[in-house]
Amino acid sequence: MAAKALHISAVAIVPGDSLVPSRNGESSTVSAKLYDSYARRGVVYAILGLPISTLQLLRILRKLESRCVVASTPSPFIPFQALIASRILNVGYVLDVRDSWEMETITHRGLFRNIIKKWLEKLCAQSADRVWTVTSTLMERLRQTYTLDPDSLSLVPNGADRTLFRPAQESRPIDLLFLGSFARYRNIDGVLEALAVLIHLRPNSRVVFVGGEKTPFHNPDSVLSTIEFRPSVPRKMAARIVAEARLGIVSFSNEDVFRGAIGAKTYEYIACGVPLACLGPAGDSELRHMVESRKLGFYSSTPAEFAEKAARILSDDHLWTQLSGNCMNASSEFDRAKVSQRALKTVVGQLSPR
Repeated sequence: MAAKALHISAVAIVPGDSLVPSRNGESSTVSAKLYDSYARRGVVYAILGLPISTLQLLRILRKLESRCVVASTPSPFIPFQALIASRILNVGYVLDVRDSWEMETITHRGLFRNIIKKWLEKLCAQSADRVWTVTSTLMERLRQTYTLDPDSLSLVPNGADRTLFRPAQESRPIDLLFLGSFARYRNIDGVLEALAVLIHLRPNSRVVFVGGEKTPFHNPDSVLSTIEFRPSVPRKMAARIVAEARLGIVSFSNEDVFRGAIGAKTYEYIACGVPLACLGPAGDSELRHMVESRKLGFYSSTPAEFAEKAARILSDDHLWTQLSGNCMNASSEFDRAKVSQRALKTVVGQLSPR
């Protein structure tokens, strides 16, 4: 069955992704901003806004004659609001769990907030007709944490918009690109330490950071002065910048929760044919397995190892071409539209008439 989708953006203060299959055969996208998904004005404000935003979602679902609503984490309030709406309308409910479900244990503090968050997430997970997760490790952790039926879980990986993120025909003037905010879980200090070693090995390397300023860091000015820092840019511009890079930096801090994460930007690098330069926790991880099993770049657990491997690829055009080709071949498997459509079609097909 074809599906009409309600897409609610997860960027900044706008709530998480929600897909709403409709009974008719048309395909379209509707956007709506409900309220602050990260409760940036406080948990109390988010709770007080829940009734109004739930009523708004109910109106949208009724208008689309929806059979199912899919609500994404990280915000616990958006999935809870979708759960309420699905039960009122007696339609299917799917919880789509992103990598940030675990990351928030590191990035978001506050005892009261996290008690509420954990309770809402457990309620949503145990009430869902289906739970989607982006990696196998995250799936197993969810199953254990919330004692879920394994048959209720599905692997639906992140992907990239391949109509936007695609290889460029022109040259690639950026040696290493870091795309994204300077979030604490990205181990920026470790990346900068690695780049200091790399610049010693290859003094003419061009490194660009897009999405933040250099002021939060304590590295020597001699290191920071070699890096070009740019502010955040719109997605279309970001896609053009990614296509100019030879290596895309992906980094995670050493906390255990990041072993189950593969960020969306990883897939955007791959879609542009940009091999991955990864710095993450030692030992096994989802990111390491994907990169090494598919030969999509390199994975390192120390700054020195990162610098050595990056220098080797940047100095060997034949090796870089092989890795870039592997990325482009893999990207067809991680087309975000196709991944979402397959998952959605499966869910709608399994729903019994209500």
